[in-house]
Amino acid sequence: MRMRPKETSPRRGATTVEFAICLPILFSVLFGLLEFSRVTQLQQAARLAAFEGARSGIPLNATTADVQASVNKVMSAVSISSFTTTITPGMLAYTSPTVSVTVTLSPNANAWFKWYVSDSSSITANVTLAREVQAVSVP
Repeated sequence: MRMRPKETSPRRGATTVEFAICLPILFSVLFGLLEFSRVTQLQQAARLAAFEGARSGIPLNATTADVQASVNKVMSAVSISSFTTTITPGMLAYTSPTVSVTVTLSPNANAWFKWYVSDSSSITANVTLAREVQAVSVP
């Protein structure tokens, strides 16, 4: 008895073609999710840095250098390189009733995949906290 060779299927290359069509779509969705996660991480880091900076400016002996150091510590922990910090008032005095910290960063400069984030908008977080001076009477 002779064995006949198996006949080839008419859909022999269909799997390869389907894979070639679906793979770029799959990678686009995957990289889009990763970049969306990074932008969300940047937003949360900006909020946390602004809060920690304002929190370090609450004590009476706090300086703007203390506030800036707290902001820099949070931003370096998340590997954010280019950001700006605005501290109001510019010089913390005993009579300053509040401290306000604004952190602004660019998603373009801190994105993992540059081709997904092409918008020129920036991420901004602002936190204002009352200082301890409210409870202290100054003659």
